[in-house]
Amino acid sequence: DIAAAPDVVWGQLVAPGLRHWYFNLTPEGDFTPGGHIRWLGSRGDVAEESDVIDVESPHRISLRTRFLFAPPFAAAPPHEMTWEVSAIEAGSQVRMSWEAEDPVHSLMQSQGASLIQGLRLAADPVARAALERLPEIGDVEIVDVTPDRVSTYQHFFDDIAFRDFPAWQDCYCMETHQAESEEEAGVRTAAANRREMSEGIEQRKVTALLAMVGGEPVGWCNYGETTRLAGVMRRFKLEAASQKGVGSVACFVIASPYRGHGVASQLLDAAIERLRARGVREIEAYPPRAGEETPQGNYRGPLEMYLRAGFEPYRELERNVVMRKKLA
Repeated sequence: DIAAAPDVVWGQLVAPGLRHWYFNLTPEGDFTPGGHIRWLGSRGDVAEESDVIDVESPHRISLRTRFLFAPPFAAAPPHEMTWEVSAIEAGSQVRMSWEAEDPVHSLMQSQGASLIQGLRLAADPVARAALERLPEIGDVEIVDVTPDRVSTYQHFFDDIAFRDFPAWQDCYCMETHQAESEEEAGVRTAAANRREMSEGIEQRKVTALLAMVGGEPVGWCNYGETTRLAGVMRRFKLEAASQKGVGSVACFVIASPYRGHGVASQLLDAAIERLRARGVREIEAYPPRAGEETPQGNYRGPLEMYLRAGFEPYRELERNVVMRKKLA
């Protein structure tokens, strides 16, 4: 259920413009019977193509869609997706259904609820207001993510981490540790990522930090010795020989009401000290190049934060800057 009028919700489904709630894609085309829609990513790439099968008054649309963002999905037959919006006393009820084979079916099972939550945020100002930045947050405690804190990690990523950007709900920060190609990783489900990250924490293969406020997790930092972070090695095409004695700060997630209070900086300081204690001689980070403005785009940590912490530019990549700080 969404606390917004059906026409408002319907507009979020078929109006032109960027869909933050739908994988950050922008539709290009016509949402009328027989229409064709290209769904464009942030770099202009075509991530999906849809044909409009049917539109029924007042608020029902069926699409025949093919995902193109990864080869396993592009090779799958087209799937049908239907959105229905009906009026209820509290506003609107939204039903999303699909007919698809794997891997598309598994993806939709994994991300369907997140899409509805994203649509709720786009249409309902009250839902958005609940995620606004708090004026004060109180004391922050930084704790290590040890085996006895697996449930706290799960609670953070299940219920808190991506409430303002549910499209990333299935990540669970597994990307930092995935040795697979992006195409192979693209078919992974939220349940698989949650399970494997939890196992990694229990087996002490994951080194991470949580920021706690009032007993609740509000921030996350994934870090470690670079050669043990398979996803970092793969993503930035790093060679093991060049990373001897080097640690990496790979990822930050800060709950939206707690942003702008220095939580990420406190996590970074703690990660630096822990790597220093392990004898790491240099620490590396991978912020986006200047110009990235969204919290999601800054999940590697903003460039300005690293500059304040004494990091210096080491190497420039197409979309990121490799920053380094000497520890010894």
